[in-house]
Amino acid sequence: MNSLSRWCLSSVVAAATMAALAPLARAGDVTLEVSAECPGRLTLRWSGAEPSRPMAIFFARESGEYRIPGTYCSRMYLGPSESGLRFVRIVRSGSGGSGSVAGQAGGGECVGYVQLLVVGSQSPSCETSNVVQIP
Repeated sequence: MNSLSRWCLSSVVAAATMAALAPLARAGDVTLEVSAECPGRLTLRWSGAEPSRPMAIFFARESGEYRIPGTYCSRMYLGPSESGLRFVRIVRSGSGGSGSVAGQAGGGECVGYVQLLVVGSQSPSCETSNVVQIP
């Protein structure tokens, strides 16, 4: 699969993910932190989210601006670059609006960028966390 095909597939997955989350999520001022032994164990921690809501994690090797396509979040930008942007997984905030998730980071993820995306439930609006570089 060439890079254009991968980008198109990533865009379709991201748009479908955001559309699926739209009726479920709404967030406040979400703050994201990352700790890592890269390559090795990586932990993302967040706070300030609306309690018990799903959020999507996005990753790219470079920072930049990626305008989100589709109906939901169409005027929003993600801080990770369009180049190599990928959806990682869905996470849920805890009952206090915070949470964490751990996993393994390979060499390709080291010094990359991550960001959380929360889609608003009251209208087609979205909110993003700060962009964090993996150490």
